Amino acid sequence: MARRTLLLAVQILPVAVAVSCGGSSQLKKRRRSSWLAASILGALFVAGSVACGGSPSEQSAVASPSSSPTPDAATQRYVALIRSYWTGIQDADVVNGINVSARVCLGEATPSSPISFALVDPVACKERALAILAVQQKFLSDLGATPAPPRFAADDQAIRAQIPKAIAAVNALISACASGSKQAVLTAGGAYVDEMVPTVTTALDDIDPTVIHT
Repeated sequence: MARRTLLLAVQILPVAVAVSCGGSSQLKKRRRSSWLAASILGALFVAGSVACGGSPSEQSAVASPSSSPTPDAATQRYVALIRSYWTGIQDADVVNGINVSARVCLGEATPSSPISFALVDPVACKERALAILAVQQKFLSDLGATPAPPRFAADDQAIRAQIPKAIAAVNALISACASGSKQAVLTAGGAYVDEMVPTVTTALDDIDPTVIHT
């Protein structure tokens, strides 16, 4: 399109020059025709440039990349807190790949095995319970400084309501361990598990489905 308009303007220019060849009496007409031809040429050139390349502002708009959506920082922080919390629980429970807490506080060699009274160890259980208590208390404190995203509001409410109960249950377990009674340890250990499962673990599964919280 730009080449066609430029050719038209070039064709107009010789005509204007030819008309001016009639002598000095045609000087004004020649100047007027030359000015007209130059004006048409300039206008058509600008029109062709805009049609092909667009205005500078349009070109700038096209060249500028669209801004990418910003990640939800609040959700990332909240999920990171949940992951850190569960990692802390696992570190308190598990030693060398073995769930020591389940063995010495609940008498469970494996999740599917029957309770063995012989496995219950009040001294060892107290050590695990103290580690769990520290994790639970830190998590409750961190929750106070970490607002939950709206999508996790229900799960967050369940967690915030249940963790203080879990902390109370751990304190009761520590007291049971101090008594030296295996039966008291079993009872208190079971009560702690009931405060965590399924209310807390289900909420954790909803918030971070990449991890199975058992």
